[in-house]
Amino acid sequence: MSKVDLVCCLLGPTPTLYPSEKKLLEIKLFSHICSELTKIFNSRYSEFQRLIKFSHYQEDSMCNIQFMQEIIKDILSTNEYSLTGIATHTQIPEEILTDLIIGINNNPTFESSKKIFELHISVRPKLYDEIMKKIAFEYLNSN
Repeated sequence: MSKVDLVCCLLGPTPTLYPSEKKLLEIKLFSHICSELTKIFNSRYSEFQRLIKFSHYQEDSMCNIQFMQEIIKDILSTNEYSLTGIATHTQIPEEILTDLIIGINNNPTFESSKKIFELHISVRPKLYDEIMKKIAFEYLNSN
């Protein structure tokens, strides 16, 4: 798999940035995108959480543990990739992906998470376009 430039993947061609500037921008974008995806994934479980009366702390813990699990499930739900396809594309062993999906592995490496995240961007481009529009709107209206 070729190395994906997250900034270009999300923003398209950008002005020339120093590597350190690009990393900082990537971190900032990643942080905002994770926040938006967390809201989306959380909304799927809000009724369940309300019914079993989770505390705010329990909701946050549940969401943090399941983030990469939800990303993988969402990739699978598109039917563009099977678990084997995800493993092949990301070069992550299928056993590790299985452990992530069933919740055995709650702490994937950053590199594994990034590969899965980049694949998610490629299968859900419209979702990321909407998230980027929201981030840009919030940024432009905050100054």
